[in-house]
Amino acid sequence: MAKKSIIESIRKNFFDIKKKEWPNVIMMSLFFFMVIATFWVLKPLKRGLLVNFYQEHPLQLLGTSFAGAEVEQLAKVVNMLVVYVIVVVFTLLSRKLQRQHLNLTLNLFFAGLFILFASLMNNPGPATSWSFYVLGDMFNSAMVTFFWAYSNDIFTSDQAKRTYGIVGLGGIIGGIVGSTVVVGYVNQLGRPTLLYLCLIPLAVMIAIGYYVNSRTKDTERPSQDPCAEGKRCSAIFEGADIVFKSKYLISIVGIIALYEMVSNIVDFQLSATIASSISGDLDKDAYFGFVGQITSIISLAVQLFLTSFVMKRYGVGIALLFLPIAITLGSVGFLVIPSLLFVTIMSASDNSLNYSINQSAKEALYTPTEQDVKYKAKAFIDMFVQRFAKVLAVVLNLAVAAWVGLEHVRWLSIACLIILVFWILAVRYAGRKFEEKADVEEVPV
Repeated sequence: MAKKSIIESIRKNFFDIKKKEWPNVIMMSLFFFMVIATFWVLKPLKRGLLVNFYQEHPLQLLGTSFAGAEVEQLAKVVNMLVVYVIVVVFTLLSRKLQRQHLNLTLNLFFAGLFILFASLMNNPGPATSWSFYVLGDMFNSAMVTFFWAYSNDIFTSDQAKRTYGIVGLGGIIGGIVGSTVVVGYVNQLGRPTLLYLCLIPLAVMIAIGYYVNSRTKDTERPSQDPCAEGKRCSAIFEGADIVFKSKYLISIVGIIALYEMVSNIVDFQLSATIASSISGDLDKDAYFGFVGQITSIISLAVQLFLTSFVMKRYGVGIALLFLPIAITLGSVGFLVIPSLLFVTIMSASDNSLNYSINQSAKEALYTPTEQDVKYKAKAFIDMFVQRFAKVLAVVLNLAVAAWVGLEHVRWLSIACLIILVFWILAVRYAGRKFEEKADVEEVPV
């Protein structure tokens, strides 16, 4: 009897999912697995390719020489410009296409690009290195944004608290698989073969989209074209207009933008330390993949034992505090011990919490909002705001590196600690407003 009581307690605290919810939860978890597994194949490849090329052939720009880690910072600026084009295209497509058709369009688009770049990887030059780096960011921006918009469209706020631990778990496992594939096989198979293998998850995501949509016809999103209603229909500003009319959405902007600034600083510290500590072309790819492995393992533990438990018992606002507190401790630590080992631990801790409890809680913030917020405003926030915040961090990173040198990037942690104060304030406000909105949310029949 006591054993049964313990099992029931575990089920309610960690896996409180109703029988009729399981098919959608499993399918969306599998979808997220495919997205993140593909991303974690692309991420070390794109970073390794760019950093390796410019570590050996520094970029000469405006009389200044930029090495691998610094060139990666410049690439993030290019990403911001390209991604805003993706925001506009995503907004236009979301007006015209139902979610399963939007899913099909995005996956076919990236499949074509993967095939193209696989043919260019045998002799990569600067153009291939830059454009492939941008492709990796495009995939992450578009597919992760679409996945969470889709999830927020079919789950309510209450369901999000109970199910996003399992839904997000798929992404964690995907990260482990993707980074493990790179670490174990990049030297044997090479980059082109890994890109061809990425076509498999794209096909699976297309199939899942049609299956889940067939089960959720009652929540299917109607086509929303503001031009048909005589409203201003500029896709360039539509998402931004929605965002800046809401204090709640502005607080979400704050959470995401401030995190991206801090995370990019940590990422730069990692790249600079790896570039100066590890020699060899594919060895850097492998080490970036190794960091991904550590990240994914920690994420798995957090997602299984903390995410749903904390969100359900203590609320989304408390769940959102875990990451800034962890980064505060990590930033202080790296100031004291600026080594490859410690920056690896700091980076893995940062990303592992972001990919688990923070991501699930952050995405739950959108569940009690309107459809335009879930697709158009979210696209603007997740794609453009994130990248704009990264550009601000790039400017800071390069300025500090030019001032004190790449060997002293630990001093950037001081900027992190200042930003963290405002991040925590934004979390507290968004957490309170979410609970207010969730209390009055209408649950679909």
